Amino acid sequence: MPKKPFRIAAVGSGGKTTLLYTLAREARERGLSVLLLPTTHMQLPEKDGVLTGRAEDVMEKLKKDGFAVAGVPVVSPKTAHEPSAHALSSEIKKIGFPGLETYEKAGAFADLVLVEADGSRRLPLKYPNETEPVIPEDIDLILSVTGLSALGKDPAKFCHRKELAMEALAKVSSRLSPLSFPQGWHTITARDMALLQKSGYLTPLRSRFPSARVIPVWNQADTEELRQTALSMLEFFSEKDGLITCTLS
Repeated sequence: MPKKPFRIAAVGSGGKTTLLYTLAREARERGLSVLLLPTTHMQLPEKDGVLTGRAEDVMEKLKKDGFAVAGVPVVSPKTAHEPSAHALSSEIKKIGFPGLETYEKAGAFADLVLVEADGSRRLPLKYPNETEPVIPEDIDLILSVTGLSALGKDPAKFCHRKELAMEALAKVSSRLSPLSFPQGWHTITARDMALLQKSGYLTPLRSRFPSARVIPVWNQADTEELRQTALSMLEFFSEKDGLITCTLS
């Protein structure tokens, strides 16, 4: 039997939030209680949100309904200069980390804790900086998400932290095959996406969290061609575990 609670973090880009809500829904259908929260930022929940920052309030929601989305409102810089009640309520679109006490105390009341541990500005591809992702040390499973909607697109528009991604690709490509990465990067290929996922997430996270499983997730595989592309990338890196998912809704 897994320990209680089991903790899952989603990192990367291209469908983390929807994936976590899908996992939450499936867990609730099996009678499990679920806590969902961000360590960075996530979209303001339409329902089930507990935004007081108080662990006791989250615990009460879990006890009553079996599901809670915990966080604290994130106020935009513009709204911070116009602190009226109307401005605050209309401009709050994201929530942030509710605090370690809520994570630990309220988490202990849940069977499953789901953590959105990375931000990508709603883009399908990302390379993390040195402070990302923000994953709790007691995590059990890490899902590294990549969105296939980036395939064939302009990295300037579809890749978060493009400059870091370019540096990483040039470095990795030079080791695999000298001169294999062009000076300019104008189109995102499946190989680019796989290399960024491997070097930015899978390899460093497996080193940092040796007790956790780190699994690649290729999301937005909405056609047979995209599913085969994702499968070939899993095989390219000899990944024994991996998920290929369509656009989740």
